Amino acid sequence: PVAEAKRARRLPLWSLPVAAVVIAAVATPFFWPSSSVDGASPVRAAPVATAKTDVTPLPELTAHLPLHRAEVTPAPKAAPLPEAPVIIAAIPKDALVMDNTQMKLGTTRFLNGSWRISVDVKDPITGKPPSLRYQIQNNKGIARVVHGDNVVCRAEIFSGLHQTGELMIKSRGNARCTDGSRYPMPEITCKAGVNDVATCTARYGDHAAIPLTFKKIGA
Repeated sequence: PVAEAKRARRLPLWSLPVAAVVIAAVATPFFWPSSSVDGASPVRAAPVATAKTDVTPLPELTAHLPLHRAEVTPAPKAAPLPEAPVIIAAIPKDALVMDNTQMKLGTTRFLNGSWRISVDVKDPITGKPPSLRYQIQNNKGIARVVHGDNVVCRAEIFSGLHQTGELMIKSRGNARCTDGSRYPMPEITCKAGVNDVATCTARYGDHAAIPLTFKKIGA
């Protein structure tokens, strides 16, 4: 009997947690607070008063059409500008005219004849421009220069058309003079200007080009 009593007192260790859970489940309802607001009526919010604002009524729209038709005023027309008068300058009969038809054909028959050359240079002795005469026929000719104390110089010249449409007149060296000296000859370049009248310049060596004019004095 003593052995059985000891056996009954010994409880297994795993039974302790289970017993604690059971005790907690039984005791929990006793600690719940009772609700004191059961059956209370809900609280209603007080109404909020809104301020009244004065609203200006919109104007009434009318469906009446305009009594007068709309008129379109045309823009004032600008007065036409007066046309500039056309001025046709007369071509001097003794001027060198580079005929356009001959230029297209590559000929220089317009250069045939005797010409007085006026160039803007001064002779160191007389202080006047030298006298130049060119006699040209079929792109070949003779240039005659008179300068100083009536010293006469002569040089062979030739002419031709450049690819740019310019007329070129050159000499085959310096002119030989009667006093045994040599006189430099200019290189002449001409372009067709207004009414195909030639606009020419002369260049002496490395010096700047200077204006030059042709005046026909004979065939």
